[in-house]
Amino acid sequence: MDTRKNILEIKNMHTYFFTDDAVVKSVDGVDIELKEGSTLGIVGESGSGKSVTALSVMGLLMGTTGKVVEGEILLDGKDITHLSDEERRKIRGNQISMIFQEPMTSLNPVMKIGDQIVEAIRMHQDKTKEEARAMTIEMLKKTGLPRAERMVDEYPFQLSGGQRQRVMIAMALVCNPKILIADEPTTALDVTIQAQIIDLMNHLKEEIGTSIIFITHDLGVVAETCDDVVVMYCGRVVEKGNVFDIFDRTAHPYTEGLLNSIPKLGQHVEELASIPGNVPNPKYMPKGCKFAPRCPYATDRCREEEPGFFDLGNDHLSRCWRCEN
Repeated sequence: MDTRKNILEIKNMHTYFFTDDAVVKSVDGVDIELKEGSTLGIVGESGSGKSVTALSVMGLLMGTTGKVVEGEILLDGKDITHLSDEERRKIRGNQISMIFQEPMTSLNPVMKIGDQIVEAIRMHQDKTKEEARAMTIEMLKKTGLPRAERMVDEYPFQLSGGQRQRVMIAMALVCNPKILIADEPTTALDVTIQAQIIDLMNHLKEEIGTSIIFITHDLGVVAETCDDVVVMYCGRVVEKGNVFDIFDRTAHPYTEGLLNSIPKLGQHVEELASIPGNVPNPKYMPKGCKFAPRCPYATDRCREEEPGFFDLGNDHLSRCWRCEN
């Protein structure tokens, strides 16, 4: 049993988007815990609610029709769900930071790299421009970037994709946040750079002590980096547990389908395994278990009644009727 305390707890969170013709329940009753000093993987197909969960925690739904309508987000035991914009700014970047999917669109294209990181430092810490610049160069060096002293005066378009991603990591970690949310940080990178970014995040986690939420669809990355795993589908958590239970004692058919979809090195097959069908339109969710239309084990009960969580021991939970006995 893991005795580390939870640094972040999401309790029964519902995030809805209000459109002219429907209410889209993007996140619908999610419970997630992040332990101090650990890495939590959140996995699932596109549209499962992973990124919206992260944006809800960060308070970055402004400018959209999205809103957290119910639930709590506890940071070190304090509810941060309904903070003012000013209170949010004090937390964002200082206590919780986020690396976004595409660094080219996340970095300001008309500001020098160094100026963007210096701005983040001076917003949260009482530092002069010279002190902040020195911190920036030191952090860029920690991420393994060459010629950091010159790179601070360059613009994002002058850097490669891997270099921009390292700049985003440096910006996210420069204020030593308690929590780092990495939203598919390796998606647009080749496998060599992916491996370097993963090693870098693991190294910085050990050095700085930051807890990490790693959002991805790549279960290979999850196996290599995460301590605990949450599997999401249609805005709900369908299975969660430690990484060994999720991979070795897979309980939910959706998790099973994701694992079976991974190509295996050295195995020659005519056709790769896949999960049939598509994620349902959030405006028209099926009755009962949301995965039932795509599930090879679905019964009439699955199509009529939505299951709750079944405890499989060792904090391993699954939302599937097959786990009832």
